[in-house]
Amino acid sequence: MFCRNCGKPVEDEAKYCQSCGMEIISPGVENPINYMVARTPADGIVENFFKLHGRLNRKRYIKRNFALAGLAILCFIPFVAVFDQVGQFEGVGMAIGAFFLIPSYCIDVRRLEDMGYGPDAAILVVITNILCQVLDEERYPYIVGGMVFGQFVFFLYCAIKKGTTGQNQYGEDPLQ
Repeated sequence: MFCRNCGKPVEDEAKYCQSCGMEIISPGVENPINYMVARTPADGIVENFFKLHGRLNRKRYIKRNFALAGLAILCFIPFVAVFDQVGQFEGVGMAIGAFFLIPSYCIDVRRLEDMGYGPDAAILVVITNILCQVLDEERYPYIVGGMVFGQFVFFLYCAIKKGTTGQNQYGEDPLQ
């Protein structure tokens, strides 16, 4: 079977074209308007960053993490410019970090669900984030450094590991 929009071959059971993203209408299914409907990705900040369940592919996971990191840096720049020392705004920094923990957790849960793991696995990442903020880096440098390294390894794992193909217990394949 071929996509009527771009002409590329598609699998018989596919719902969307892997090449152009158009919905595939099966030959036996009635289509009163007789056109293919474009698949739209998640729209809006809440849908992209605060949705707790559903699958998230690798590309969108990486893009959303970089968007969060960039926004966090932009939030910290005014405080660094105003205060001479970082210690003067430590409480504000912790509050900003806590705010960014929520969308980060939601993105991690959705990526883990795409790989077939439950949302419980992301709780470990949240605990690590909280401990990194609470523990004194000067007093426990190796512990905090190890946790930051663990978070980086987790990000790489989620960015590299392919999600489950087809539907799993958490929903449809985001690539189909």
